[in-house]
Amino acid sequence: MGLALLYNGLKLSKGDEIVTTKHDHYSTEKSLEFATQRNGAAIKRIVLYKDAHNISVDEVVSNLKKAIGPKTRIVAVTWVHSSTGVKLPLKEMSEVIRQINTSRTEKDRIYFCVDGVHGFGIDNITMADLGCDFFVAGTHKWLFGPRGTGIFFARKDAWDMIQPTIPAFSRTAYGNWLGLVPDSSLNFSDVISPGGFHSFEHRWALSEAFNFHLSIGKNKIEQRTQQLSTLLKEGLQSISHVKLHTPLSEKLSAGINCFEIDGLDPEEVVKRLHKKHIIASTSPYRISYARLTPCVINREEEVKVCLEALENITA
Repeated sequence: MGLALLYNGLKLSKGDEIVTTKHDHYSTEKSLEFATQRNGAAIKRIVLYKDAHNISVDEVVSNLKKAIGPKTRIVAVTWVHSSTGVKLPLKEMSEVIRQINTSRTEKDRIYFCVDGVHGFGIDNITMADLGCDFFVAGTHKWLFGPRGTGIFFARKDAWDMIQPTIPAFSRTAYGNWLGLVPDSSLNFSDVISPGGFHSFEHRWALSEAFNFHLSIGKNKIEQRTQQLSTLLKEGLQSISHVKLHTPLSEKLSAGINCFEIDGLDPEEVVKRLHKKHIIASTSPYRISYARLTPCVINREEEVKVCLEALENITA
């Protein structure tokens, strides 16, 4: 929903260009397609890296820079690719866009849009650290919030680039319609938040998820998740019949770890892990891999049990 509100709300027109990637999720691809069917903007899909396991910051930044042209108005990416486990260097990418914008007028400014779902709740960052203009993330994954909840962030100087898609039901927005609240009182949240009668119980529960993370400490969450993922990745790389696709680098990966076993399709790998009471999944992409995602509720012993199981799973 957040991505649909973002991409369908962008004030684009025929001749404008959206640069996105071939690594993005179904939700980003289809939201962009639906939007451009109406506004006439063009979509350019690029490859940011050839080999996920051997990705580098320079490779990503260089490919992005080469893809941006005079008609580019939007760069739309996914922070962590659930297909490979790659985490994009958003700070360096946003700096490329910032530098290009210094030679552009406000009318031709490039806006940086991010689907942050698999990085939000892991990395110890702020929106200012990332440098993006828009950031959307579900909060039912690494933040452990209720399903159906999410966030939509926009820099204040980017608010005017978005127009509403669904009439809001906030007291301020509704009061404005009634003539009781002046236009000057409306902010981005009042106007862009989707209307209807919300699942308030889920929203109230979400604050508990934020409090849980903050009580532990964002830095500790990040360190522990990376510690367990590194333990898993190093173990996977040491098993001869397993091919690890996720980078070892903590800068270029988060908590998703993708791999394949020689001679077995990913569904079979997951099926065999389930029989051993190990939770795994497949990546929902045209090229799919098996995935393991240790997090702060796991222990080192559980990671080692996974590795022992994979050593004994063969074609």
